[in-house]
Amino acid sequence: MLVHHQRQRILDGAARAVSERGYRETSVADIVKSAAVARARFYENFASKQDCFFALYDSATEAALAAVEEACRASQEAFPERVEVGLRALLEYLESDPSLARAWILEGPTVGAAINERFERLIGDFAALLRRGRAGAPVAELPDTVEETVAGGLYWLLYYALLDGRPKKIGKLLPQLVEFSLIPFVGIEASRGAPATG
Repeated sequence: MLVHHQRQRILDGAARAVSERGYRETSVADIVKSAAVARARFYENFASKQDCFFALYDSATEAALAAVEEACRASQEAFPERVEVGLRALLEYLESDPSLARAWILEGPTVGAAINERFERLIGDFAALLRRGRAGAPVAELPDTVEETVAGGLYWLLYYALLDGRPKKIGKLLPQLVEFSLIPFVGIEASRGAPATG
């Protein structure tokens, strides 16, 4: 339990440091200082700054997926409403920890090619949720990769919102994200008719 607590403390410190300084400018010393732990404790848990960041990235991905999946599972609504429910859960997760949101969404791409596999898995996992959500929904025949395209587009919409320094207002993106997500499946007019209330 203590080891888990210590590891989480380091990850929280990494999220704050990376959010403030950017991944490339953040050092292990910055993470250790932010987490208020001894340097030796850091290396008991992680081999390097990159190893720590990947653990943070994976943890954020898993938690966000779980939040969206749980919200959608609890909803008995039709596909468009479940999309809104899932997106609201995602935005609430991001709003709950702005430092983590910035580190996960904004700083991930700055790692370079080493993050590619994780990024592709993130997009693929969210696309799979969308694909399962629309199973049985009356939508036109679409390309096999439409869910990946939507998930990737959502990622970059969130990225640019965070880049503009709006993590506390990210929840206001809900109507835009719902419309963007639904257009390929139900058309532009129907997507604008989706509830998407704040």
